[in-house]
Amino acid sequence: MSSLKLHLDWDLSKSRHEETDELPLMATPGPVLIILAVYLLFVLKVGPALMTKREPFKLTGVLLLYNTIQVVLSMYMVQLYFNDFMEKGILPKKCYMNDNHHRKEILTGIWIYFMAKVSELLDTVFFVLRKKYNQITFLHLYHHSCMMIGTWALIKYWPTHTVFFIGLLNSLVHVFMYAYYGLAALGPKVTKYIFWKKYITRFQMIQFVSVILHYIAAVRSSDCPPTRNIIIFIICNTAFFLLLFYNFYRHSYKKVDKTQTNGIHKNLETKEISEEYKTK
Repeated sequence: MSSLKLHLDWDLSKSRHEETDELPLMATPGPVLIILAVYLLFVLKVGPALMTKREPFKLTGVLLLYNTIQVVLSMYMVQLYFNDFMEKGILPKKCYMNDNHHRKEILTGIWIYFMAKVSELLDTVFFVLRKKYNQITFLHLYHHSCMMIGTWALIKYWPTHTVFFIGLLNSLVHVFMYAYYGLAALGPKVTKYIFWKKYITRFQMIQFVSVILHYIAAVRSSDCPPTRNIIIFIICNTAFFLLLFYNFYRHSYKKVDKTQTNGIHKNLETKEISEEYKTK
């Protein structure tokens, strides 16, 4: 009876392209896993424990600065990816990953997007320090964790030019999202004039559908389409995001709309009864 042997044809420390390992945090999985572990430990255990007997921090100045930086970074990435599409097309047939110059540009572009995902972990840290625990949901934690570790894995093992499409849409969403959060940090006097929070979630759902369709189109048109592994990961994970965000939208905004509508009806009914009473 022949013995069964298991052979590993790849290792976690080896990148698909050597240039990737020259980028910060990309040589081995260790640093990014440590960041993720510290993040989850702080927001789920350590942070809430430290804040138990403390008053919530306001962090107005810090939040204004942080969100301004995120808006500027997101606008930079929108411009970066948009200019790339103007040059290469949104669904290029040519395999630019085979060209040394373009491959370096693509890897650097994805790495910038990855670093943005790392910086966005601070969203949750600020929630903890401000005791906004109701905002630390499964959707929030899964989204931030998965986007960071998923983007790292993409650039490390399956880099592809099609990631730029995700970067463009996601960065565009974040321009409006962090602009909202930055203005909201100024308090109720400003928040009452901000109307687009509801539409950000709608834009995010449109984004997810667009990403799925773009990847399907890329498989059909590109000379070096995304590998099977990345296609399965992107489509399944994006579809899961879509379901989570739709569920959030349905519970957060549909319920509000219904409550507001019922309130209007009740006010009308009260007014009608009052008018009827007066006539009697």
